[in-house]
Amino acid sequence: MNDSSSMSAVDAVLTKRDVRHYQNKPVSDEHRERLIQAARMAGSAKNAEVNRLMLIDDAEVAERLAGAGDFSAWIGSAPLIIGFVTPFEFDRPFDVGRMAQNTMIVAHSLGLATCPVTLHHEDITRAILGIPEDHHMLMVVTVGYPVADAPPSPLKRVRVGSDELVHENAWR
Repeated sequence: MNDSSSMSAVDAVLTKRDVRHYQNKPVSDEHRERLIQAARMAGSAKNAEVNRLMLIDDAEVAERLAGAGDFSAWIGSAPLIIGFVTPFEFDRPFDVGRMAQNTMIVAHSLGLATCPVTLHHEDITRAILGIPEDHHMLMVVTVGYPVADAPPSPLKRVRVGSDELVHENAWR
């Protein structure tokens, strides 16, 4: 397991991958606190800090939540699910993305694996988690210790090259 001081931010960003297979082992309290702090320290438009986290570590709740997305059947096996909740009045998906990315990068630096997931069926999510009517959960991130022999993603592909990704001064 990596200590956060042993992996640079650059290494964490460049080596992180989404993982959907986890050990049946709870995420330690120390690591949970580090993830909360990582999310908390993300910037927020106008410093509003209106987004909230919902931590789900109850296996029964996680299994029920797996039915709330079109591609989320597997999330019930994650030892920890972090939900990112925002009020409709201050709907800030950009801020939620910053919180989630901080969380995933710090998790990776701690030796944890993560995967971001959209839960498409808000009515199901709301009913399971009791989210207030004036809020919604934009996304969740699954978190856990990766299994050593996790199967590779069926969608594995080569990343777009810099020459295709980058346009300088004008679209070419």
